[in-house]
Amino acid sequence: MAEKEVVENKRFFLGTDEETKYYIEAPTAEDIRGADWQYSKTYTQCLIQDITTSAEMVDILTRRGIIGPDFEMRVNELSQNLANEIAALDACTDLDTKRELSIKVAQAREELFQWNQRLNGPMNNTAEQISDDARLEYLTSCIVVDADGNKVWESYDVYLKEKSQALALRARFEVMLFLQGLDSDFLEQTPEAQAMKEVESDVLKKAEAVLKAADAVAEEEAEEAEDVAPKAKAKKKPAAKKRAPKKKVDK
Repeated sequence: MAEKEVVENKRFFLGTDEETKYYIEAPTAEDIRGADWQYSKTYTQCLIQDITTSAEMVDILTRRGIIGPDFEMRVNELSQNLANEIAALDACTDLDTKRELSIKVAQAREELFQWNQRLNGPMNNTAEQISDDARLEYLTSCIVVDADGNKVWESYDVYLKEKSQALALRARFEVMLFLQGLDSDFLEQTPEAQAMKEVESDVLKKAEAVLKAADAVAEEEAEEAEDVAPKAKAKKKPAAKKRAPKKKVDK
């Protein structure tokens, strides 16, 4: 299979060397059945090992006061704050102000994310999430191919033994985005990221204009110096010849 055909029909991402291309195929029915079976096996193993389920974790967090009405109220406050900051950014036209507002939006988004981690962090260690991760890894091992259309990993076990953990994690992340219908650069599409790009573009344009103006001045000064140099040479008087000393005559 030619690389051109792969590029035209499949989504790709770069490997850890930022050069090698890996492509993502749509999972087949067999791939999905295998992934669901992997989920079931992992979930059963989690129960045998007494790993907390999602429902149990919610009960624990509620009893300890980590989540509850106060938690939800704070989530709503932070969500509203983020929405307000984004609205202010969208309405802004001044580039200098946009930069400041972009930073505020990023800070508001981070604050909301950190607060949600009170819930999301513990939930990532539940039987359901661990099993879902295993399902995602199984699909990753099935649908990532090289430029010739060959599977990068022959099986799920081979994927788990991948020596380059960076490659395995990147592939898993890209497959997760693919399955969720998100672009690889979805983080660059946020309002604050787009605004910062606009600000940076304006800064670059201004810098280029300043450099061009400086180059023009330097070129003009160089031309003036070249015009003055011949005139200065023409006005310069020739140096007077030194007379030889008279010889003394002996009487």
